This record gives sequence, structure tokens and C-alpha cells, in this order.
Amino acid sequence: MRGRRSTPRRKGHGALWSIIYIDLMTQIMAFFVIVWTIEHGSKATATPKLATGFGMGMGDQTVRMVDLPGDVLFASGKTELADDGKTVIDKLFGDASAGVLSFDQGGLAQRKLVIHGHTDDVGAKDKNFELGFQRAWAVYQEVRRHSTELPDHVVLCTHADNTPGTSAPAALDGKPLTDDEKAVIQAARAKNRRITIEDVVVQTPVAEK
Repeated sequence: MRGRRSTPRRKGHGALWSIIYIDLMTQIMAFFVIVWTIEHGSKATATPKLATGFGMGMGDQTVRMVDLPGDVLFASGKTELADDGKTVIDKLFGDASAGVLSFDQGGLAQRKLVIHGHTDDVGAKDKNFELGFQRAWAVYQEVRRHSTELPDHVVLCTHADNTPGTSAPAALDGKPLTDDEKAVIQAARAKNRRITIEDVVVQTPVAEK
């Protein structure tokens, strides 16, 4: 009897489509950030970086990050979104035709938004963990207004002050800080009070036979 010839398996195109999709979504996100900056030129002068972002690939996972300054989203010490903060969220996620909140990957990959809440180093650590989560939750609620799918595709994280965006100088040997040093510390703390929205696309695992 002649042995049965094995049929070669076709290689899937999941990786290729994931790359194409990721490039498109990165351009869309960058477009919204640019539009926001242009439309609020006067405020952009006072606060040069209203939002910053970057993307990177790690194996079968691609990540895009957008940093939103906490002082734009929230008043100092508050967890309710300020009017400016709501406008930022609307600019980034409010256009349904842009597909920013479209999570259908056609079975080729899985996409999630991870909302990270960060605080400065002022106050008790436990309180800062709580504050970071409450602010991430507030951003989630605002983004959720634009997508009924979001609850199944979101992760909320709180970092407190454990992952600062920048470091601040500290007093040495109890020496008083100068006014310039105090200003630098205040600026660093303001930068660390932020929300990071992480857009993660991971290739769907192939089931083993």
C-alpha cells in the first residue's frame, strides 16, 4: 500500500496583517494628538507636551503608549476629570469612524487598552495606590462613553509613584533646597502625575493539535 502523502500546511498571514493594522492605528493616534495640539495652541504654549506617544514591538506583542499629563486631566489632588481632560479623551476616542476603539482583529490578534494611573511621591504609598486607580477608573469611564465593547478589552492598573516618568533632585544632608531646585521638583512631580494609555496587540495563540 502507498503511504498517504502529508499536505503541507499553509503559513498564516496573522503577523503581516497585525503589522499593517498596528501601523495604521499608530498613525491614527498620532493624528488625534496633533489635532489636539493645533486646536489648543495657546494652552500648548503653557504646557508644551499635552500628550506624548511611542510604539514598539516585542516578539508577538506590539505596544503603543500615549502619556497624558495628570494636570491636564485632573485638578490637583482630585479624581474627577476636568473639562480639559474630557476634551482630551473626546479628541482621542470620540470619532467612531477612526476605528480607535475597534477591537475586532478578525481572529488574527487580540487587542486591549491598558489604562495606567501614576502619582507623585507626596503622601502615603497606600493612598497613592488608591489615587492612581481612581484616576485610571475615571479615564476608563470617560472612554467607555464611546464604546460598548470597552469593558471586555480593558485593563486598569495603578502604579502610585513606583514608576516615575522623571526623577527629581533631593536635599543632601538636610541642606535646604534653593528656589530653583524646588521648582524642578515641582515640575517633576507634575510630570509624574499622569495617565498612560497602553494599546496592546498580541497575536492570537495557535492551538496545539
